[in-house]
Amino acid sequence: MTIETVRLLRLAGFGLWALSGLPMCLTLVQDLGLLELPSYRLWLACFVVFGVAFALTGWRTPPQRRRWVHIASLLVQTSAALTMIRLVCSGQEGSLLVIVAAQLGWLLPLPVALGWILAQATAMCAILGLTMSSQLTLALMTIYLGYQVLAFLSCFLTAREASARADVVQTNRELRATRELLANTSRLAERERLSRELHDTLGHHLTALSLNLEAARHLAGDERTREQVERAQAVTSLLLRDVRGVVSALRGEDPIGLADALRILVDAVPQPRIHLHVPDDLPVTDPLRAQTLLRCVQEIITNAVRHAHAANLWIELSRSDSGLTITARDDGRGAKEIRPGHGLLGMRERLEAVGGRLDIQSEATRGFAITAWMPLSEGAPA
Repeated sequence: MTIETVRLLRLAGFGLWALSGLPMCLTLVQDLGLLELPSYRLWLACFVVFGVAFALTGWRTPPQRRRWVHIASLLVQTSAALTMIRLVCSGQEGSLLVIVAAQLGWLLPLPVALGWILAQATAMCAILGLTMSSQLTLALMTIYLGYQVLAFLSCFLTAREASARADVVQTNRELRATRELLANTSRLAERERLSRELHDTLGHHLTALSLNLEAARHLAGDERTREQVERAQAVTSLLLRDVRGVVSALRGEDPIGLADALRILVDAVPQPRIHLHVPDDLPVTDPLRAQTLLRCVQEIITNAVRHAHAANLWIELSRSDSGLTITARDDGRGAKEIRPGHGLLGMRERLEAVGGRLDIQSEATRGFAITAWMPLSEGAPA
């Protein structure tokens, strides 16, 4: 969900909050003597408490460590609204429960949220029944229950759509990164093929020609013929050096383009904020190792998004004499006990398949840290 959408929803909520309290506030302005009554003063205090609690509750799905703060804020809002109904019911206080129901769509699963709505509607009915007739009580409860369910389902479905859209964006980003890697790998393979062809065909023939010219120079009968053969031999040697130079350039340490693929992968990830530090000239020429690095970084990001509930994720790739190291850490909730799932197990298997290793560290409330190492070539020392 965009920031503009969040702003509009919050403004709509504040507008409904203000309108629900407007009739009572006008009544108090017209008759200031009502403020001497404790019930009216407490009603006004609950109205203000509701507005403050609503201001402190975000509309986006919060990190796990802040979710309970938001739920507590919703409990305060529900309690304040029900207290206002019990003290002085103007008939507008049920709108506040509609605001609570709308926020539930972003915070709680469907069954829990519907249970919450039913509970606060039942409490409203019980409170109204103390001072109103059963017919009027049932009418108000039915109307506001319908509004609550409508507001909740609207926000709940919008939240699901936003989540699905984020998944599509993430999948598209991963496909773009993989496409970039495959394109660079194909380009590197084509360069390798051309270098072999030049070496095995043109290079071979130029070498044979140089040897034949050398033999012709020794068999030349006169000085003028020998000079012409030597010139042809010099041109042949120059061509052979050029071919060897082209072959060396084609087979040179040309990186696959892993740095660009990694930047595409982390681009526009809304939460957590990713701080990627990667050198532009990563010395990875093996497609299998490049694919392993890409998948490891992809799993680190997925793990942070789904499980860590972190605000920031730091990923750094560094080169050593023996290999390449990935260091990642986040500021999420962490865990006392590490139980690797399929993603982390898959990462470990990928690394071990190319001779690498994986180290995982985590502490409760101190985030999650991963260190992965992989040799740049087979047989490199660990």
